[in-house]
Amino acid sequence: MSETSHQTEHAGSPQHNADEHAGPFSKTFDRLWKLVPENLQDTFMPEDVELRKIPGEETQLEIRLAWYRDIIGHVLFHNFILLTIIMILLMISIGVLANFYGFAYYFVAIPLIIYIALIILALVERLEYSQWRLLKTNSRLVISIPQHGAWPLVDNIELKGTPAIIDTNWSPKPHWRVFQFFTGARDLYISMSGLQFVEGKAKVRDALIIPDIMPSDVFELKKLVFKPK
Repeated sequence: MSETSHQTEHAGSPQHNADEHAGPFSKTFDRLWKLVPENLQDTFMPEDVELRKIPGEETQLEIRLAWYRDIIGHVLFHNFILLTIIMILLMISIGVLANFYGFAYYFVAIPLIIYIALIILALVERLEYSQWRLLKTNSRLVISIPQHGAWPLVDNIELKGTPAIIDTNWSPKPHWRVFQFFTGARDLYISMSGLQFVEGKAKVRDALIIPDIMPSDVFELKKLVFKPK
């Protein structure tokens, strides 16, 4: 197996990422999503480079956010049927207790309300997780990020060449730092211009920040960017 094919397999092709988050709910959604026109798909999801390849272009690496950025969606959609059964059993149990002890029957709706809230949260989390993507080919670097101030749209940024600077740092948000501490993930800073020295400190200039990238994915990107010529 060539180095390029190994890197693509390691970081995860689109099919690989779909398999990681597969579940009854996810598979149904994927089938329905394919029915959406391509121009609308590109509005909400990263561009499918495989459909619009430049002549001679080959995918070398695809990087997604760390698994914990989709933890609620992964647990809920992967166990959708089981959790739905548990929710129904809870509603029945509360209904029996309400009848036996004489308290209000509207408490029966509490598990359903919580379940619906979790589904909405999981959908938002899964959408944001899916919108972040770094794709490296032999001719360009394609970075897909959520459109700032225009949720739920996605912005696809195409860069020629390779980054001048790759840096990693802790998340500015404390709750994500906890996950980073235990997993080794870091926010990835990518710049095409270089470093800026301010007050004795080196800062990445004009950096694009991709949050919560696993260290193995950062290493695979470094192997492509800094490989000897």
